[in-house]
Amino acid sequence: MNSYVIVLGGGSGRRMDAGVNKVFLPLRDVPAIIRSIAPFSAICTGAIVVAAADELEQMQTMIGRYGLSKFVKAVVSGGKERQDSVANGLAALPGDAEAVLVHDGARPLVTVDVIKRVLSSIQARGCGIAAVSVVDTIKRAKRTGEVIQTPQRDELYAMQTPQGFRADLIRSAHLKACEEGYIATDDAALLEYAGMPVFLCEGDRENIKLTTAIDIALAEAILIARMEREIIE
Repeated sequence: MNSYVIVLGGGSGRRMDAGVNKVFLPLRDVPAIIRSIAPFSAICTGAIVVAAADELEQMQTMIGRYGLSKFVKAVVSGGKERQDSVANGLAALPGDAEAVLVHDGARPLVTVDVIKRVLSSIQARGCGIAAVSVVDTIKRAKRTGEVIQTPQRDELYAMQTPQGFRADLIRSAHLKACEEGYIATDDAALLEYAGMPVFLCEGDRENIKLTTAIDIALAEAILIARMEREIIE
């Protein structure tokens, strides 16, 4: 099965006051976006990287510097919404794409094991969404703070990426959403909207998303811990 990954790298650093796109920030001296792309190169046929329009050259240069130019088939501009950026990535995929994974460039700690689980789920069920069970009690509340409901915790999962799909399914879901003006926060929701079944697979609690400054510190700590585990093993 020819699988390709679309890596979304058009984010920003506003919430961590970084002054630059957070995916360019170094983690143990390697840019986050490179750490987000590299694990897929051992498994997938190729990658499409989505970047902000004014950062295309910077992204291409960085990809080349770390030896990923052959794996990354194209670097394309993002859109207004995340959904638009994924659509641009889909449009750039080679014709032999049978499976498509969508991954946030701000999740630089993704592992080969997670990617393999997503691909296995695609082969068996048509899609696979990396997710972890929720450990905290969740409340639904009004803007005033008044609690409306306490959902059953054992039925709640936090979505991660990669989110993987058979190529025909994700293309069909995006087309329907585009035609009907539906906007979702992730690709799994587009399949739900199109009436297609969505299946979760095991993610990884270390597969964090870089959002605030504390996430950078946590990611650094996780990388150090991984290095120490490798030495012991």
